[in-house]
Amino acid sequence: MITIEKPFIVEEGDYTSLKAEVKISDDTVQAYKGLKQTLPKTHWRTTEDYPPKSWENDNAFLYFSVPKEYGKYFCEDRSDAFVVAMLWYAFMTGSDIQFKAPISEKMFFGITQLLTPALCKNYKKIRLSGPVTNSKIQSCNAVGTGMSCGVDSLYSLKKYTNPSVPESYRLTHLAYFNMGAIFHPNTAVNKHYAIDEFYKETDRMSVEKLENARQVAVLSNLSLLYVYSNVDEDFYRGAYGYNGTYRNCAMALSLQKLFGKYYGSSAGWPEFFDLSLSEGGQHYESLLYDVCSTESLQFIISDYDTRLEKTEALADYEIAHKYLDVCFNFNNCGTCSKCYRTLITLDILGKVDLFNKVFDVEKYKKNRDLAFAWLIETKNGDAKDDNVVFAKDIYEFAKQRNVAIPAKSYWLYKKKMARNGYLTLKKRIKKFVKKILRGNKIN
Repeated sequence: MITIEKPFIVEEGDYTSLKAEVKISDDTVQAYKGLKQTLPKTHWRTTEDYPPKSWENDNAFLYFSVPKEYGKYFCEDRSDAFVVAMLWYAFMTGSDIQFKAPISEKMFFGITQLLTPALCKNYKKIRLSGPVTNSKIQSCNAVGTGMSCGVDSLYSLKKYTNPSVPESYRLTHLAYFNMGAIFHPNTAVNKHYAIDEFYKETDRMSVEKLENARQVAVLSNLSLLYVYSNVDEDFYRGAYGYNGTYRNCAMALSLQKLFGKYYGSSAGWPEFFDLSLSEGGQHYESLLYDVCSTESLQFIISDYDTRLEKTEALADYEIAHKYLDVCFNFNNCGTCSKCYRTLITLDILGKVDLFNKVFDVEKYKKNRDLAFAWLIETKNGDAKDDNVVFAKDIYEFAKQRNVAIPAKSYWLYKKKMARNGYLTLKKRIKKFVKKILRGNKIN
């Protein structure tokens, strides 16, 4: 069972926080810790100090914090943000959610009648219990979207600041949500920090990225709202790839007195729609955004364009030339899958030199053969890998634009495949020999 007490607002120095006590039963905590074995394709930190020391006397508080001037937009009379923040946790552990302050009737209907039946076919169907209201919150009707400076968020910025968009749908605010999205970079994870140092490092990285978002807001003549939450550090400890969309919605829902509309920047995967808890929320984001909308706040999926189409649209966008940030490894390393996808697309468009402020373009050009070898290898990879779809699109795009794939790239690909085949055979021989030496029966 997950119980969410009535939220309250507290001022702490230069920040104002919206808090609620969240009580999680021990069996639910243990079930959550077990997910590390059943969902291995993500980074977790649930084996260290979990439940965290912050759950003093079994009292855990989930909070959202903003600079003091934005504190007046918090909704302490609603549990909407807290229920959505804990929803994936509940789904994966089969735990019901009880809440003391009301939630939106529209959201309650969406979660109980649409989302839960669709997602929990192979999981225990959870129940929500608590007061429900259909009253509308008085809002400033601001229009927001997140700004990570990635392809998706910059594309949303370009699209929804265009004068052709009706004024009531045009962006007024950008938001930077610090709630675990930066958990994944290898620069933090692979150093094996102790848990306290780990979160100090990810906070430092988030603050560094925040400055880029601030500059983009200035260039766009929009307000930037910074929101921090402990939803990752004190509750999820990873799995952002699965529940990031839930977290983003929760952050915006905490500020329903500000936002009337909020664009969820699409992950650019319209061909990957999949209603399954074993997939990330981005695979069913169109449903999730609709379900998380309330009588006061409408979530809108930003687009249904592919990643390639978005990159092409940003190729001549000056803000992207200065602030595009796509990297898995932090600061546009130029060799991770996301950097390769972006650089190769820009290369095919003949626009890669325009991005020399955010990428080491000369390094890319020197290693261009390796980049295209990655493209060939990835497009021929496991169809279940999301990168395969992106790579196939880019490969076909190169053919359409008559961009020749370097001959050396095919040679490098074949060489790698031959080596992989050799190593696979070597492993099989070693395994076979070990069985003989152990006296095992050979099938």
